[in-house]
Amino acid sequence: MRVEIVNQIPSLKDRLLPGISESSQKVSGNLALANFRAALGGKDSFFQLQDFTVGFPGQSAEIQGACAGQFVIVFRRLDLSANRSLYSILSQTLQELLKKTASSDALFATLCVTGPAAEGSPGPELSLVLQLEAIGSTPEQAEVRWGLGLMHLQEAFLSASRLLPRHVAKINA
Repeated sequence: MRVEIVNQIPSLKDRLLPGISESSQKVSGNLALANFRAALGGKDSFFQLQDFTVGFPGQSAEIQGACAGQFVIVFRRLDLSANRSLYSILSQTLQELLKKTASSDALFATLCVTGPAAEGSPGPELSLVLQLEAIGSTPEQAEVRWGLGLMHLQEAFLSASRLLPRHVAKINA
């Protein structure tokens, strides 16, 4: 999996193919996505999934398939949600963990620490925007690869949940 930390990620919603809502709904019902959402939403999770978009980006004339998802993730604890350095540590930790996976070169993860979408918007000041993209010879193959990549992400978040409390303890000391 190729992993990159960037300063800005464009909205995935603007890149999704129009007219394939049935296929996008199928991806939204993907078991790997359901498991990822459940893991982040669990009572023991250090994180919370604030928003997500999933679908097939690209242009309708493309032969090759692609599947992508964009996730907005925040710290569950409000006292941590405005700590930019903790989000940076999370990004770097995830990057290191994901680079160690033996997954395909057809998977791409992009991470970005970002502020609120608009001034005065409710919710935490900061968030981690994570975009996972997979390519394949067909949209179906891309979706399968994307699901496998999402499983790697879930494992990385579980590992990060075990590692980050040490950094939080240092911050609170």
